[in-house]
Amino acid sequence: MNNQEKKALFRFVTIYTFSSIILVAIIAYLYYEKDMDRQKHMCKNDLENCIIKVESNLLKAKLHEKKFIFNAYDYQLGIGLFDSHGAILHSSLENSKVDLKRRMTKEPHAIQMVSKLQDPLFNIHYIVAEDTGMPRGKEKLITLIMIVIFFSFIFIAFIGYLLSKLLLKPVKEKIQHIDKFIKDSAHEINTPIASLLMSVSALKKKGVPDPKILNHISISSKQISDVYNSLSHLAFNDIELEKNSVEVNFKEVVARSVEFYSEIAKSKRVTIYAELEDVSIMIDKEDARKLINNLLSNAVKYNKIGKSITITLKDTTLSVKDEGIGIDAKEKKAILKRYHRATDLFGGFGIGLDIVNSICHRYKITLEVTSKKHVGSTFSLDLSAIALKT
Repeated sequence: MNNQEKKALFRFVTIYTFSSIILVAIIAYLYYEKDMDRQKHMCKNDLENCIIKVESNLLKAKLHEKKFIFNAYDYQLGIGLFDSHGAILHSSLENSKVDLKRRMTKEPHAIQMVSKLQDPLFNIHYIVAEDTGMPRGKEKLITLIMIVIFFSFIFIAFIGYLLSKLLLKPVKEKIQHIDKFIKDSAHEINTPIASLLMSVSALKKKGVPDPKILNHISISSKQISDVYNSLSHLAFNDIELEKNSVEVNFKEVVARSVEFYSEIAKSKRVTIYAELEDVSIMIDKEDARKLINNLLSNAVKYNKIGKSITITLKDTTLSVKDEGIGIDAKEKKAILKRYHRATDLFGGFGIGLDIVNSICHRYKITLEVTSKKHVGSTFSLDLSAIALKT
């Protein structure tokens, strides 16, 4: 991973993580506020119920003319009973310093509620109820929220890292393809250019045209033409260019392509056989030329030395059969993808069949590939969708 990829990965993970944590923090805060309101409401009800219970016990003792016995275990909360001067008569409070003039008192570790009796009983003028559970519950809630946010941070950062790796993977692959393509382009163009320069130099020395040298120049020019066509397809493939479908005699297009690639085929001692019938189709002329040129170029490139290529155009079917390296069954679908090459031994960019496949999709032409490893391949096109009835 280079420095640019590391920076992009770090930025994505940072932005994703902190934006997600902010969202989690907002949700946690809203949950905290709602839970605290619930706890406050429950605490107030518990304090009031506890005071009512104490008043009830005082009244029962008074009615039955019995001595009031204070038992702290009778009450779930802390209870304090005070006389008119604020002196403690009975208490189970954790905080005995109570402001009897305030109805509710909130301390760091307790909440107290004061109730003044209109009719004092047993010299008891004030009843104080104390709840220590809510402050502890608040602390626990805050601790729980902090733990959740902490682990959420770790989890979100981990997910962000995985997502960034997944998002960067196709970009990284694209960059690798482009890098490889540039290197292959330099290699592919360099070979015919070097051949052209040598041929021109030889012509200058001889002073007279040599058929062999002229043949080398012609082959090299055609190879450069192939490279140009591949580069132009990559440059303009994503641009919606206007297509003008016209009636085309596909036999003539195929014949010109065979003538064009004959010299290149002869340099590999490959023979091209053509059995062509007149077939008229509705297609853009440039697309028709690219269709057969790329199939034939591919057949010549991957054919074995001394073998043959057979091109058949009959009814509405075009087939290009070679005796080359063949295609493994697992590779049949992959070879139609851009930049994919069956092998690196024969050069090229791996876009010839991608061009063929894209044209077939455009005109709803059925492309069928049959092949056997080390024996050869046959590419068949069903042109019935664009063929004109005669």
